[in-house]
Amino acid sequence: MKKDYYEVLGVAKGASSEEVKKAYLKKAKEHHPDMNPTNKKEAEEKFKEVSEAYEVLMDPQKRQLYDQYGHDGVSQTFKGGGFSWDDFTHFDDLQDILGNLFGGSAFEDLFGFGGRRGQQRVRRGGDIHVMLKVSLEDIVNSTKKQFKINRFEGCKACNGKGGKDFGTCSQCGGRGQVKTQSRSFFGTFTSVSTCPSCKGSGQIIKTPCSKCSGSGRIRVARTIEIKTPRGVASGQYIVLRGEGHHGQGGNGNIVVQFEEKAHEYFERQGYDLYIRMLTPYSKLIGGGSIEVPGFNGQRERVKIKKGSSAPEIIRVKGKGMPRPDGGYGDLYVELDLQPLESTDRNLGKVIDELKRYEGDPKPRRRGS
Repeated sequence: MKKDYYEVLGVAKGASSEEVKKAYLKKAKEHHPDMNPTNKKEAEEKFKEVSEAYEVLMDPQKRQLYDQYGHDGVSQTFKGGGFSWDDFTHFDDLQDILGNLFGGSAFEDLFGFGGRRGQQRVRRGGDIHVMLKVSLEDIVNSTKKQFKINRFEGCKACNGKGGKDFGTCSQCGGRGQVKTQSRSFFGTFTSVSTCPSCKGSGQIIKTPCSKCSGSGRIRVARTIEIKTPRGVASGQYIVLRGEGHHGQGGNGNIVVQFEEKAHEYFERQGYDLYIRMLTPYSKLIGGGSIEVPGFNGQRERVKIKKGSSAPEIIRVKGKGMPRPDGGYGDLYVELDLQPLESTDRNLGKVIDELKRYEGDPKPRRRGS
C-alpha cells in the first residue's frame, strides 16, 4: 500500500506550499543517494517517494484530487497511471535544493546530465489549458463536448526535425545543457541550464526547413471532443496525454478544467442537489405529493406529510448527482408557502372561516 503523501513529507494536511517545500528540502537531503553511499538503492527509492509526494502536494489541482479520492484519484494525472520522473515538474526546485549542495552531482548521478541518464534534456511540448463550461444535464448524461484549440504540431515537411544536415552543438558538446559555476563566501555553486544554442537538442541544424523555419512544428487549428466525466464538479480537471503542443522531447498535454453553469432551479453541494418548491397551503396541512422537476424531462414525485410547515426540507435519497464510484447523492426539497393567486370575492370568506381553526400566534421552541 502506498503511504499517505502528507505522512511521507511529515506535514499536516492543511500545510502551506512553503511548509511543503521546506519539508521536501529536508527529506531530499536526507534520502539523496550521495548522502547514503552504503545504501544507494533504498535511498533512491525513498528519494523518488518524497519527490512524488512533493509533485502532488505542490500542484493545487493534483492536491485537490488526492484530498478527495486518495491515490486512485491522482494516479490519472501520471503517465501510465503511476509516477515516474517524466511526471516530475519541479526539476528547477531539485536544482535549487540539491545542485548547490552537491556541486551538480545530484542531477548527474541520479538522472544523468541535468535530465535522463545518457540522454540530452530535450524540451517537451507545452501544455494547453482549456476552461470548459458544462451544465448539470451534461454531467448527469456524460454528454460529449467539443472545444477548439490552436496547437503546434510536428512539421510534416521535415518530420518534425526542423531541417536536415545536423551537426553537434559546439557550445554544449552535444549534451543539450551547459553548466556554470560561481563563487561566493559560502563556496562554489554549480547550476545546470538548457543550452541556448541548440535549445537542449544537442544538435545544430545546418539547413533549416523552409516550411517551419527550422522550428520543427507548425500551428494547426483542431477540434477536440471529450465525454463529460461522471459526477465532475467545478475546479476538477482531466488530462489528455500527448494532445498538447509538439516538442522534440514529446508532446505536451491538454488540461481540461471544468466550470459548472448555474442551473435555473437546482443548487449543487457536492453530490447533493437542493431545490426550493412553492407549495400550496392545502398540501402542507392535509398532506399529499408534489412533482419536482428533474433532468431529461423527467419529474420526481415527492410525498408531503400532513401538518408540514414552511420552510421544511424533505430528503429524497439517491436522487442527486451521480458519483464517480457509481452511486448518487441525495435530493433536498425545501417547501415554501405558495402565495394565494385567486382574486375571487369568496376567498375572503374562506380565510375568515379558516381563522376559527388556526388559534392564536405562539412562540416556537428553538430547534423544534
